[in-house]
Amino acid sequence: MNEVLWSLGLYVSVLLSVAYLTLFERKVLAASQGRKGPEMVGWYGVLQPFADGVKLFSKEYFTPSDSNPLLFFLGPCYMIFHAFVLWGCSPGVWWCGVYFFWGSLYVLSVLSVGVYGVVLCGWSSNSKYALFGAVRALAQVISYEVMLVMLYLVPFFMCRSLEFGDVLFSQWSGCNGFVLSLVFFWWVFCVLAETNRAPFDFVEGESELVSGFNVEFGSGGFGMIFIAEYASVIYLSQLSSVLFLGGSGLYQWGDFMEFFGNSVSSPLMGFLVVLLIVLCRSSFPRYRYDLLMGLVWRRVLPIVMAGFSCFLVAL
Repeated sequence: MNEVLWSLGLYVSVLLSVAYLTLFERKVLAASQGRKGPEMVGWYGVLQPFADGVKLFSKEYFTPSDSNPLLFFLGPCYMIFHAFVLWGCSPGVWWCGVYFFWGSLYVLSVLSVGVYGVVLCGWSSNSKYALFGAVRALAQVISYEVMLVMLYLVPFFMCRSLEFGDVLFSQWSGCNGFVLSLVFFWWVFCVLAETNRAPFDFVEGESELVSGFNVEFGSGGFGMIFIAEYASVIYLSQLSSVLFLGGSGLYQWGDFMEFFGNSVSSPLMGFLVVLLIVLCRSSFPRYRYDLLMGLVWRRVLPIVMAGFSCFLVAL
């Protein structure tokens, strides 16, 4: 029973975080462009996410006549199910009622199948723009998955364990992000590409593909895709804070000085990573797709593989 309550509380927290991440992102983008952002619904717009959600899910659900109705319905369901399965093993191991032994391998396995939802949505729509977006997502994930896995394993190899808890305790004397500054930089680069966020949002390139793989979706289908995308962004931000930015400080809240001296709280550092992702959207234009593919295969990946090999030899 306790595990059910823990899981329910976790998923409700994720949904609330997604709701207010949309408001936070719109406020940051508005501030970067000299606008006010949403402020009409509720006090300073705090109820705007709920108004948007009610409006979105109350719309009529429609299926394009040329689409595959079953797969068209299952695509968004798969994406939100994948996001919830991913959150089933929170990197902050004290957040969940269930502890995953070797949870790092579980996270790596679940992350690798996330692109299937995008491909399913794009292919089932039977639209050329949606299909182009799905093919782009597939090629992008294949290109950056190799580099992401190598960078993901570096903190675990440093502490000689595949447990999130050991990675957290290994950072009591300092964050991995300072020691592995170049690794953290390329990790953020891969996170942006993995979550299809600007400037690498090619699967939703409005200037090229109208809206990409989700162009035919509206109402609840688009809402589920939207929730799954932002839930993945929050999860990878939380994962980044655990691996590179001092880990979780939840167990240190009783000692103020130790909390700020040795380890910064995981929610705070995860929020800073989210802020970095939002600022990247407001600061950089969309990259060109062929240049992105050439960048990873010709330049970045060989350097990362050489560095990873030297790191293994040094260990």
